[in-house]
Amino acid sequence: MGVFEKKTEAEYSPIESDRSASSSDGFLYDGEHPAFQRPKPSPRKKLYLALGGLTVLVIYSLALISATSAWWKREMKHGANVIDSPIREYINYEPIIFKMTETSKDYQLVGQPSDELDKRWSNLMQYFYAQVPAEYMRKLGREKTGIRLENGNYLANYAWVHQLHCIKRLHQAHFQERYYPHMTDFERKLQTEHSLHCLQMLTEAIMCKADETPLTMIWFDNSILPGGNRTIAHECVNFELLLEGMDKAKVDPFEPGVLVHPKFGPVLPDGRNTTLDNRIGYIFDPVPLDRDVYP
Repeated sequence: MGVFEKKTEAEYSPIESDRSASSSDGFLYDGEHPAFQRPKPSPRKKLYLALGGLTVLVIYSLALISATSAWWKREMKHGANVIDSPIREYINYEPIIFKMTETSKDYQLVGQPSDELDKRWSNLMQYFYAQVPAEYMRKLGREKTGIRLENGNYLANYAWVHQLHCIKRLHQAHFQERYYPHMTDFERKLQTEHSLHCLQMLTEAIMCKADETPLTMIWFDNSILPGGNRTIAHECVNFELLLEGMDKAKVDPFEPGVLVHPKFGPVLPDGRNTTLDNRIGYIFDPVPLDRDVYP
């Protein structure tokens, strides 16, 4: 018998008769070989694992909600952010209680005319003209039609100060002898149109903002008519913060070279000593300037 015919003992166990090679491969691929099976966790251990995972999830969710809520509250103080505004960082809403005032002696801006009242209006109207960045004008697509300043920014007029200007004009219209003495018939017509324009702007502003503060009603001892109790908190802009931003954005129209009409030249050639032909500040049927002809 040759060396290749020598019989030796088997070094491994044969595959069981009921286990095929394909079934063995299946255990290999599935990691289920009997020799390597892991013990199943006890029900108590499963419970601990589930509770641990739930705890981590709850903690994570609470942290996420807390961070989101803090961010949301902080952002909402600046308004709804539906539109973009260059002074957004100076808009901060807070509750402010309006005082119950019913007589004109208590009105700071629309009371009886006085030098003090006029000075308060002048302090506000210094913000009538402001500047907005060139990038903002590019977003609006108004670079061609806008009024460009020497520093590259553009002249603007924020709506809130224009609306206050309208209240000022309506107030002054009640005291024409003080503010517009010796009016001509044409000026009276302009004044009427200017007042109606201002009423329209204020109507739009009120409907736009829609102050949702409820004014509860009360009875009076000396009148059958009910009245509103206006002493209640309103959601208001912090006005001091707003003016802080406007101080950085305001433009002095009396500074030489600021207001120069492309067709008619300097608007205020003599600065504050300039006498304007149109003291009413309103024109009939305004026509936008053709900026292709007068760039």
